[in-house]
Amino acid sequence: MKNRNSAIALATGILAGGLAFYLLYQNASEVEKKATPVQVLVASDYIPAGVFLRADMVEKKSIPESYVSPSAIRDLKEVDGLMALVPISAGEQVLSNKFGVGEETLALALIPGYRAYTLAVDETNGVGSLLRPGNRVDILTRIESDKRSVTSFVFQDVQVLAVGQRLDWKSGNTPDASAATTDDTTGYSTVTLAVTPEEAETLMCLEGRPLRLVLRGPNDDAIASIPSQSESDMLSQLGHIVPSIRHGIQIIRGDSKSGE
Repeated sequence: MKNRNSAIALATGILAGGLAFYLLYQNASEVEKKATPVQVLVASDYIPAGVFLRADMVEKKSIPESYVSPSAIRDLKEVDGLMALVPISAGEQVLSNKFGVGEETLALALIPGYRAYTLAVDETNGVGSLLRPGNRVDILTRIESDKRSVTSFVFQDVQVLAVGQRLDWKSGNTPDASAATTDDTTGYSTVTLAVTPEEAETLMCLEGRPLRLVLRGPNDDAIASIPSQSESDMLSQLGHIVPSIRHGIQIIRGDSKSGE
């Protein structure tokens, strides 16, 4: 009887010890799991509301899993095209629930370092009222003095932000030149361009002089090196101008067609 009781006590002790070890192991595993570092994005500096997140605004940081918010993002793609709805402090986890679709405004269409400059236009100098937000243009001017008149390109490949009161851009991106639509925008009297502060000063200085916008093709970003020309320079070239290259243009003469 005594041996039997001893065996029961021994078995009970072993069982209790095993159970205690199991519970201790489970608790240690849970603690270890919570302490496992997880990489999430945190703000590298203060991020104001109303901006789209860029790679230079965040950095990856390892944080114990137990301290990681369920809304913490680990890749910029999770908030691609979304705007920060509230400010985010430096070092704070970047949370997906703080981003949403922002209101379309002119300020958000500007990339850092550029300013919105509005020019008054009419049908002639505004490309026949056919400009669309997202197009790119060159700016041509003529400067007259007492002695001579000079024609010159002021700037080339300038982005059109708005036509009249119309904006047309996708959140998180700069306006796309290929996004031009056939919507009726005739009748606008202003065009707003994206320019640098230095370019804005030049345009301000040229106000009162004739400025003409020259539309560029959507895939043409080449900058042409063209010297300023006086009236006498141009007159001397009349009759000696080399025809520009034309691609796929057909000229119809009577009933026959010829390619040029």
